[in-house]
Amino acid sequence: MNWYKYATIIAAITSLITGSFVYYNNRKNRINLFFILLSLCVSSWCFSSFTVSTSTNPQLALYYGRLLQIPVIFMPPIWVALVFSMIGKRIKDSKFVKNMFIISLILTPLFFIATFSNLFFFFFFKKFSFAHYFLDPGPIYAVFIAYWLIYAYYGFIKMLFTYRKASIQQKNKLKYFFTATFVGSIAALIYFALIYGIKVIPVADSIIILYLSIMAYAIIQHRFMDIRLVVTRASIFAFVYTAVLAIPFIVGGIIKTHIPNTSSHWWVIPVLIGIILASAGPFIYMRLQRKLESRLRAREFKSHEALSRLSHNMLRFTNLEVLLRRMVHYLVKVLKLKFAGIYLLNSQSGIYVLSSAWYCGESIELPHEFNPGSYLTKHLSLKKLPVVTEELSLYDVTLSKSLATILSELKISAVIPSFLKSGLIGFLVLSDRRDKTPFTQEDINLLMVLSNEAALAIDNAQLHQKEVSRIVEKSKREALADMAPGASHQFNNRLASISSSVELLLFKMENFNIEAQKDENTKILLREAKKALELIDSEVYKGKEITSAILKRAKAKVEFQKFNLVSLIENTYKLVMISRSHSGLDKARELKFNIVSSNETLNIFASEALLQDVFYNLIDNAYDAIQDKAHIASQTNSLFQGEIEVTLAQQDHVIVAQVRDNGIGLTKENQRKLFTPYFTTKATSNKGSGLGLCVIRDFIEMHRGTIVCDSEYEKGATFTIKLPINKEKYHGN
Repeated sequence: MNWYKYATIIAAITSLITGSFVYYNNRKNRINLFFILLSLCVSSWCFSSFTVSTSTNPQLALYYGRLLQIPVIFMPPIWVALVFSMIGKRIKDSKFVKNMFIISLILTPLFFIATFSNLFFFFFFKKFSFAHYFLDPGPIYAVFIAYWLIYAYYGFIKMLFTYRKASIQQKNKLKYFFTATFVGSIAALIYFALIYGIKVIPVADSIIILYLSIMAYAIIQHRFMDIRLVVTRASIFAFVYTAVLAIPFIVGGIIKTHIPNTSSHWWVIPVLIGIILASAGPFIYMRLQRKLESRLRAREFKSHEALSRLSHNMLRFTNLEVLLRRMVHYLVKVLKLKFAGIYLLNSQSGIYVLSSAWYCGESIELPHEFNPGSYLTKHLSLKKLPVVTEELSLYDVTLSKSLATILSELKISAVIPSFLKSGLIGFLVLSDRRDKTPFTQEDINLLMVLSNEAALAIDNAQLHQKEVSRIVEKSKREALADMAPGASHQFNNRLASISSSVELLLFKMENFNIEAQKDENTKILLREAKKALELIDSEVYKGKEITSAILKRAKAKVEFQKFNLVSLIENTYKLVMISRSHSGLDKARELKFNIVSSNETLNIFASEALLQDVFYNLIDNAYDAIQDKAHIASQTNSLFQGEIEVTLAQQDHVIVAQVRDNGIGLTKENQRKLFTPYFTTKATSNKGSGLGLCVIRDFIEMHRGTIVCDSEYEKGATFTIKLPINKEKYHGN
């Protein structure tokens, strides 16, 4: 059996299949395009060897041999183009390479013409027993070999220089290209040696299969196994199965040659040995592989074990802050990262906020937040897979390229998403490793498991904190309910005394003509006294508001009954208008108020008194914001009409109410502080205690609802309230 003939045809077909598979894996990538061109050239080379070695007609062998050698001429420039694409550069960026390609344009036609003459090949001869005919090179063929070697050498040197400055992931890829180049060079040298009649083992075609396989793996695979492991596994496999195949033949040869009077059944012994070794071979291979890999990957296994322990123990943490800090610290320590951070979804704002970070010698500051519409969160929600920054360049998608740019600027190497009930609740951001080793597929898989465990642990910690907060808040409210009436009563009595005294003095001063006083010092003293009394009066008013809010919060009872929400809001607006009847919108046109409801009979089980307070505060605040906007408009002599709109809609078992106004709005900084006790934006107008929104948030949370604010300064604000529609009424604090 002519095994050389089968090796050449197998190599030719493998080249076609491998090139096609890589190309159709990503047709838009230049690397894949140049690889299929290189594969076609290699396939033609192998087909040339096959037709020459199997043909019995020397003229036909010469014709097909020359014809199939033509694509081989194009291999050197294609190889250089592949190298440049792989290292992320273009040929036009290098003047030297452009000159090389100009030389190629000159030499390629000359080689093409020479191929069909005796200058490149002349007659074929039967040089070797494994082939009918073989090439006999002409003088131009030596020039072609030199041309081929120069290009191959340049590509190798270019990769070597790129390796020094390459990123971690690219360095790992270059290792595979180096290995493939070395293997391919051996195959080419064996082929050239055979052409010149040097007797070597004709395994070039078999080696080509290995060469193309390594190249294809390096192009398609994103995260590589350590090249040492690949070589180790291949060496163990070759050693074990060489022994399995060779030992029975050696034993058979010894029995046959050296043991006299051997019976006709001597072959039974080597066959039995072969069966035993074939059965034991896989176990021997796996045992040797585990032992050697445990030495090579000792540190990696240790880090994986540490991460697994963290993954198993996370559910024990009930304090969210401690859990997150422990996670980032462990990740930086175990994986030897420069930094790690965790972003969690803020349920009220819908923004992913940096909840914990740990740095180790890295000066970069991670962004405080990522919006749901950012490139990163879009990509994670869409793909639901980890993101490795360097792999994003492989996708021909604008979103991926923009994301790769952002993450590279932040020096983020990998992002691991965390999902709960198909929703993205957060993600880990990881830097490069300090020891310059890349993330392996096993690392990414383990981090995904850790991330999923973290989602459950975070959810558990959040629920625990909510329950603790609920119990604490309940205790505070009960304590406040016991203390507030007495304290508020005593405090209000003092305020009433101060207020009445101040108002009496102010009334007297109104009837007293200060300007009629002759002494200038007396005038100044009286003016300052009046201002001080007015300030005391306004502060007393604020004190009354605070005690009223505290008392209201303490006495709040969630006594549910069924009522119409549209009617409640209409009545509430009328109350606001009555209380504002003396102030008016003197700087604006007539205020527009509108209620938009998907259902005019929108009924809800809730506390009517508490919800009336909620909407009273929101509409009253909207009125103040419109007055502030009207004041600004009057200074610029521009027309302004205030609008307040309340939108009501039912979504499943939830009522969504939005109170929108076109008033002055809020800055981003004020939005963050909005529901903080004693924070108010009305301080300059001597109004507001800073407890109104804090109290109404408590009232809404008593209904198991939520409230959020969306605002832009000078464009208005929208408060969105979500309230569950309770099927039955109940009573509670």
